[in-house]
Amino acid sequence: MKPLRGHHMFCMALFSGHGYDEAFTQNMSALIEEGRLGGRFRLVQGHDAVCGACPNRQGDGGCVLGTEDVARRDREALDALGFQPGRELGWDEIAGALNAIGPEEFQRVCGGCRWAREGLCSYALLREKTRHS
Repeated sequence: MKPLRGHHMFCMALFSGHGYDEAFTQNMSALIEEGRLGGRFRLVQGHDAVCGACPNRQGDGGCVLGTEDVARRDREALDALGFQPGRELGWDEIAGALNAIGPEEFQRVCGGCRWAREGLCSYALLREKTRHS
């Protein structure tokens, strides 16, 4: 069972093959495939299986992009989806919960994120991708 932090549920649903580097992209793609094939995730606070290959992680558990911002996004994601750390979920459960949120919740979690600013993420795209999961 792979550990997964709150906001990475959104990132996995919206991932389009772009990443920080090749190692990150390969890791994210493998995690998504594992989930779609029935793998399960355990929600955690802090570093997770996605962070493991991220070039922005710091050895002390932080993120060079802003540890507090990442932690806030995690809290907003869990709140929007009604999940708690420690919960174990399959991809279908995650996708269903993501598809049920409104645009306000999406904005609270993803607003201001680099990938949203670059046009790779949007509420409409989240709805489209999770509707077919």
